[in-house]
Amino acid sequence: MGIIQRMSPHLANMIAAGEVVERPMSVVKELVENAIDAKCSSIKIYLENGGLDLIKVIDDGVGMDSDDICMAFMPHATSKIKTEYDLFRINTLGFRGEAIASIASVSLMQIISSQNGTSGYQCTYKSGVKENEGVIQSNKGTTVSVSNLFFNTPARLKYMKSAKSELASVMFYLDRIAMAHPNLRFTVYSDNKMIFQTSGSKSYKTLIGEVYGVEAAKNTLEHSYVADGYKAKLVLVKPSIYRSNKLEITLICNGRFVKNFNVTNAVIEGYSTYVPIGKYPIAVLYFDIDPLLVDVNVHPSKTEIKISDEELLVERLAIEVRKCLEDANHIIQREIEKPIFDKFQKLSIFDESFDEEIASKPIILEENKPSYNERPLALNKPIDVDEPKPIAKEARKLPYMEYVGSVFGTYLIFQNDDGMYLMDQHAAAERVNYEKIYELLNNPNQPTTSLLVPVMLSFTKQEALYVEENLSKFLEIGFALDQVGTSDYAVREIPLWAKDNSDAIIYDIISMMIQNKKIDIMYFRDSIAKQISCKASIKANHRINNDEIQALLENLNKCSNPYTCPHGRPTIIKLSLNDIEKMFERIQS
Repeated sequence: MGIIQRMSPHLANMIAAGEVVERPMSVVKELVENAIDAKCSSIKIYLENGGLDLIKVIDDGVGMDSDDICMAFMPHATSKIKTEYDLFRINTLGFRGEAIASIASVSLMQIISSQNGTSGYQCTYKSGVKENEGVIQSNKGTTVSVSNLFFNTPARLKYMKSAKSELASVMFYLDRIAMAHPNLRFTVYSDNKMIFQTSGSKSYKTLIGEVYGVEAAKNTLEHSYVADGYKAKLVLVKPSIYRSNKLEITLICNGRFVKNFNVTNAVIEGYSTYVPIGKYPIAVLYFDIDPLLVDVNVHPSKTEIKISDEELLVERLAIEVRKCLEDANHIIQREIEKPIFDKFQKLSIFDESFDEEIASKPIILEENKPSYNERPLALNKPIDVDEPKPIAKEARKLPYMEYVGSVFGTYLIFQNDDGMYLMDQHAAAERVNYEKIYELLNNPNQPTTSLLVPVMLSFTKQEALYVEENLSKFLEIGFALDQVGTSDYAVREIPLWAKDNSDAIIYDIISMMIQNKKIDIMYFRDSIAKQISCKASIKANHRINNDEIQALLENLNKCSNPYTCPHGRPTIIKLSLNDIEKMFERIQS
């Protein structure tokens, strides 16, 4: 007799639950997505003990009749798709027909639903077995309760995290599904206390404020564009507000919160030089893509997708993010907090601690120092580059302001009718030099030099294959290589800027190819320009004369992004006249 047997439906559901129901967040996700598919306008979520004791989701959608309620507990039962054709045109969040049966197999689960707002129907399952069903009074819509999650799978329950950790996971998802549907009202209760609410106002700025706070809302940018096969809406928070991880880059595709590594990296590339190194932006990306061009049936969790022509979408996204940021004002305005007022309000010229000599000591600018724009770049020969091209718009990106002095040989002070500005001279010069050098590297006619004696390089078989496939890319950035053996190449031409370390640069490019499966020309140029501009720029504690300061200000204003250095640090910070007058108590807070 054979040993292979068919699993019982209950066992099959419990195994499926291992993929679909990993933790309370998984349950919340499935139930909330069902509520959205039911065309609701409001969703309430109640949680107890992080969702381990109770998860209740109430919606005001179209509801279900008694037959559909009972059928919903059956495995592979769904109203979302009927034929194979439907699988390739998915317009709903749920479609696999396995979530309800899987959840019911590892909990006590009840569904109450009504289509008319008077009489309804309820059905209760425990550990995958029907307990009871019958008519019940109910409001229009559906209420799903899940109690004692994983009570019959102690191994799974044992490895659940603390209630707070599970609640944090639930809230991470709810923040994102709320951002995916700004027209819906979400209300979340934890242990009978309301902890989150959205208004359903359809306003992206309002929604950003509800999720990330008022400051993020005040610094929100919106940008839309249309491409072949999709529409995109970008909701970006200005780079003055950033995070220490990539988790706040949110991708919404056809109303579904999903993850895509390449899309996330495109946003990071778009914000490059706007945020400090190691920091990441807050951004919400809405893509409306033809369902035929998207595969959401990659994993049971439905959070991973495959997009047709993804490379083109990603390339365009990075450009559009950059365009949106370049069109905005990013001067950081610092507000003076109350503790600082307290420090200043007792300061008096009659205080013994006030050093009149230091206060009145003039700042002497050294006139004999070489101008910052006369300094050679940190290369064998200075690179002859033009000033950054003037920005296309006639309006200045930086306001008109008057130079009044400097402090610590590093920070330049300017003023206008709106307030006072502090400029970091190194960061500003670095931005100017970066854009000069990047433009040079981006020039197809950049200067190169032919080597009298070609440099011979030997590669591994893997490296040699990547080199052979990308010879045209190497030529695009100034390197001409000829194959002279199976894994050997002769370097006969190099760009001038790579004269000292061309070998190392070529190996770096190959490493980039192996890691990313291609040469990322933009990333490469950006990296080189950052290195050179940092070394070529005036340093802190080095005073410069008035002409140099005016030249620096004008050249900075011509930059596409005058607000941050290439590494994302601010070049200029504003202290408003209003804040200054508060410090001296000329006006009340």
